[in-house]
Amino acid sequence: MPTFEYSAKNGAGQTVQGEVLAATSREALQLLRGQEVMVIRLQEKVERVFDLSDRLTGWSRRWVSRGVSSKELVVFTHQLATLIRAGVPLLECLDILSSEAENQTLQQVVTRIREDVEGGTLLAHALKNYPSIFHEFYRSMVEVGETTGRLDESLAQLAVYLDKHAQLRAKIFSGLAYPAVLVAVAMMVLVFLLIWVVPLFSGLFQDMGESLPWLTQVVIDVAEGFRRNFFLLVILFGCLVMGSRWMLNNPKSRHAIDGLILRTPLLGAVFRKAAIVRFARTLGFLVHRGVPLLTALGVAGTVTGNKVLERSIKLSTTDVQDGRPLSETLRASRVFPPMVTQMIKVGESTGSLDAMLDKIADLFEQEVDRTVATLTSVLEPCIILVVGCGIALVVVAMYLPIFSIGSVIG
Repeated sequence: MPTFEYSAKNGAGQTVQGEVLAATSREALQLLRGQEVMVIRLQEKVERVFDLSDRLTGWSRRWVSRGVSSKELVVFTHQLATLIRAGVPLLECLDILSSEAENQTLQQVVTRIREDVEGGTLLAHALKNYPSIFHEFYRSMVEVGETTGRLDESLAQLAVYLDKHAQLRAKIFSGLAYPAVLVAVAMMVLVFLLIWVVPLFSGLFQDMGESLPWLTQVVIDVAEGFRRNFFLLVILFGCLVMGSRWMLNNPKSRHAIDGLILRTPLLGAVFRKAAIVRFARTLGFLVHRGVPLLTALGVAGTVTGNKVLERSIKLSTTDVQDGRPLSETLRASRVFPPMVTQMIKVGESTGSLDAMLDKIADLFEQEVDRTVATLTSVLEPCIILVVGCGIALVVVAMYLPIFSIGSVIG
């Protein structure tokens, strides 16, 4: 009879590990549930030696964990919930979804998850191999569904949550996309003028043999320096991009960058309110599903998308563990607006924390819409003004010598 290794949490919240004999993984899971423990990991024990293919498989899993959009993840979750609710076995569900997936990356991921589940691994544990697709909150909800035997309900509610999360990201992106595109187009126009247009005028002015106005000379010198060092500037730009990615992946620098973003006028308000929406909706969702508050706080902190708020939530988790109310610890952090902490306090006192967190999420989602609209209305004219002045400066600089020659002739 196969032996299954497991990790679980007992009634005291302590992690226990051991082995259990069972014919199948489902039977092993039932035996462990009878011992009143929450299974975290269950996998068939297999004796094997180190194989280079195992290491390559791990690397390939990290590589294929990219290229799946949030919309595709929502559709996948909806379909999986529907199939399980219809009574289709989990392995067959994964077979169907892998064959129907249009995204090749998602198809490969689902196929490998199916292989892991067939080998005795719980679905939540199999998803951990692809953290860039199935984040911690996703895995936690799947784990809750497997533990309670209501995987279809957890997946259905998870799909709704992911859909709202994707809509929030789309609102922010759509509000900031136009200013970003405008800046990009303006930069390309300026580069075109400096590389191709200004040198034409520069050769014409040299043939005239006249001294040039200072503004024209400055623009010509800048264009000449840009042409001579173009490839160096491209390399520097690439280094800047690589350095920015490194800073975003480094915890200390990311914390400083997120703090700077929060202090930026208007833009900081957008990201702060969006982070509060993600935190409140995730925490309310987990609390409503019966997840312990400390565990729910740990998961909700990771989905805020801002290291300053995440650190504040971690400190609050420690205070809550010591017996302090959540509203009091969040108020002491001075990161969350007073209205948020006050509404959480009301939810704690009335025993409806999950419902109050949902109200906070809905309220601040509306605030995000209004702030994004305000930010867009302010940025657009400012960008147009700056871009217009930059292009006008180059054009005027090129025509100044022509005007001066015309006045001399006249």
